[in-house]
Amino acid sequence: MKIGVKIAFAFFSIASISMLVIGFISYNNAKDSLQKQSFEKLTAVRETKADQIQDYFQDIQDQLQTYAETPMVTEAMREFKAGFNSIQQELKIDDAKLEEQRKKTDNYIETEFLSRLNKNIDEKVTLNDEASHSAPAIILQNLYIINNPNSVGEKQKMLVSTDGSSYSRTHEKFHDVFRNFIEKFGYYDLFLIDNLTGNVVYTVYKEVDFASSLENGHYKTTNLADAFNAVKNAKDKNTLKIVDYLPYHPSYNAHASFIACPIFDGNVQVGVLAFQMPIDRINDIMTSKQRWSSVGLGTTGETYIIGEDYTLRNQSRFLIEDSVNYFKMLRDLKVSEKTISKIKSFNSTIGLQEVKTEGTKAALNDTSDTRIFNDYRGVSVLSAFKPLKIANMHWVILSEIDEAEAFAEVDTLRNRIIIAFLCLLILVFATSYFMSRQITRPLKELTVEAQELGNGNLNVEIVTGRKDEIGVLADSFKKMQGSITKLIMDLRDINHSLEEKVEERTAEVVNQKNIIEEKQKEIVDSILYAKRIQTAILAHDLYLEKHLPEHFVLFKPKDHISGDFYWATKKDNRFYLAVCDSTGHGVPGAFMSLLNIAFLNEAITEKGIVKPNEILNHVRARLIRNISKEGNKDGMDGILLCIDKNTNTYSYAAAHNCPVVLHNGELIEYTADKMPIGAGIREDSFEHHDLPLVSGDILYMYTDGYADQFGGPKGKKFKYKQLNDLLINHSNASMSSQKTMLNAAFEEWRGKLEQIDDVCVFGIRIP
Repeated sequence: MKIGVKIAFAFFSIASISMLVIGFISYNNAKDSLQKQSFEKLTAVRETKADQIQDYFQDIQDQLQTYAETPMVTEAMREFKAGFNSIQQELKIDDAKLEEQRKKTDNYIETEFLSRLNKNIDEKVTLNDEASHSAPAIILQNLYIINNPNSVGEKQKMLVSTDGSSYSRTHEKFHDVFRNFIEKFGYYDLFLIDNLTGNVVYTVYKEVDFASSLENGHYKTTNLADAFNAVKNAKDKNTLKIVDYLPYHPSYNAHASFIACPIFDGNVQVGVLAFQMPIDRINDIMTSKQRWSSVGLGTTGETYIIGEDYTLRNQSRFLIEDSVNYFKMLRDLKVSEKTISKIKSFNSTIGLQEVKTEGTKAALNDTSDTRIFNDYRGVSVLSAFKPLKIANMHWVILSEIDEAEAFAEVDTLRNRIIIAFLCLLILVFATSYFMSRQITRPLKELTVEAQELGNGNLNVEIVTGRKDEIGVLADSFKKMQGSITKLIMDLRDINHSLEEKVEERTAEVVNQKNIIEEKQKEIVDSILYAKRIQTAILAHDLYLEKHLPEHFVLFKPKDHISGDFYWATKKDNRFYLAVCDSTGHGVPGAFMSLLNIAFLNEAITEKGIVKPNEILNHVRARLIRNISKEGNKDGMDGILLCIDKNTNTYSYAAAHNCPVVLHNGELIEYTADKMPIGAGIREDSFEHHDLPLVSGDILYMYTDGYADQFGGPKGKKFKYKQLNDLLINHSNASMSSQKTMLNAAFEEWRGKLEQIDDVCVFGIRIP
């Protein structure tokens, strides 16, 4: 390559690389900053909505219990019960008239109720599945539902029947108060229930559950019955039960939730008060009354609640704003037509739209965090999630926004950087070409003269006189021309002397090579002997098989000897197993592992410390006292497991590395303290954790060497997710087969690349 091209290429490369580096740094800084801001905004929205929802449910509980304690509700409960039980006798309804009213009730249920209900359920129901056959139920449903002049959905407008019974007088006395209460606070319905019989003696909206029995009627298996049964025998007036949303037949199989508490007259329970929970109020809170952008959620963000069945507890933004594309999205995601049909029928995603994402799984495992993952639409989102604290409910809340929208501004910046880069490239290329021409023209002339001189033409005319570096170079060639003849003569003498010196130096090099090879052999022999020592200290296979019949250990030191180690001991019928990663690897790591094992053994065997967290506290104290000097922070990360043979229980303490358990095909990651066993920023006491393991579960403990190994087609890290997926996919294999699989996968991933760290993976199948 000619020097002109080289100079032009050098100018061009320096400028291009500088622009690329600046552009890359600017883009990444902007993206990191925007991501941080987006997560902070989502977290703020999540916390605000969580507080609003939790406060709202607390208000509901306070309203329910306060209302139940009022003399009015106590009086209403007593009078409605009395009127309910005496209605047939008061109205003198004989069997013939009762049969006539039964037929009217059955006809209403078949024509008005079942025709609507069966559209919303998979297995059709009949009259025998829904009709109430007790005399009070038939009579009251005739009076307040069938003979009610208001249409379905407006039965609450009727104040009183004209039958003149004590029940109707009670209804006229209290109905307006109860109706105004639920309309003011947005409840779907209010129920007064006889705690002794389960009879629903009063409701505001008069659906088919009115006058039915939650003890022996058709609705005894509903979640309303669950709420009733939880408080019917309460001894404390502060007893309260909330039941989650489930399909409820009287509401035409729409999802309904209930909250119930006892009604006391003095120290005697006289009934149960229940509210059917509002959906609209929850939706208004979660959607900010459909003003998502006003709270910083843009055009794609939303906040929603998920129950422990992984379904929504409020409306999806995407159903509200664009139902056509929402249902197209569901079909693209292979959601069943049955579920889609129900969402259309109820115009609601509550209890129907499944959201089984990384965020919902983590939140339902009591984790609060911010992450990027695919949401229930299959779209990558930024998400902030946490569990909710609502009485006995197991709900979580998530605030999310599409990654594309969150990073839209930084994408615009990237495009501008690319355009500016291309324009500058053209300018740099032109400038580089011009500068190289100015430098290379006189150099070409000097090159021709130098070639003549090099060919032995000592009489060539070298042009001098320039005042720049090229002129200095020409003058130098001129002087060199006069010195070449003398130099040629001198070289002959020097050559002979050099040959003698080369022979001497060659002999010295061979001698040094032999010395180095001997020293290298001594070092390798020492390391191999150290390996034998370390292997002897690690837990022996026969010892492990005695206490852990089904297990495997994959142990792959990087440099013969390892900073990773696995160690076990038994004391007072407790079996301890440590899987740890000491600072460093090779010889330094091995020394640290020996020291760490010594301190573990001291804590358990000599000091008699029992709990894993207290053992780690002791080891950390010993490490800090002995080696944490002059800023040294050597120590280890790891997991210490304790199996109590007396109680067959499992407990652990962990620093950085988390144990994972495979239970019923699902991998559960348990927590670890985010501090080392050694000097660190934090030196709090390690936490003690119990492991709820059952027969057939598999416990895995590993260091970071496997997940951090570079390899694969793109030379990237293996990562923990891929490791956990391997464990799940091969969990049905024997433990020895799992070890073989893990080793083969590791070697295939590593390929020809160097192993970067020690590897230790330990698996135990619970007997």
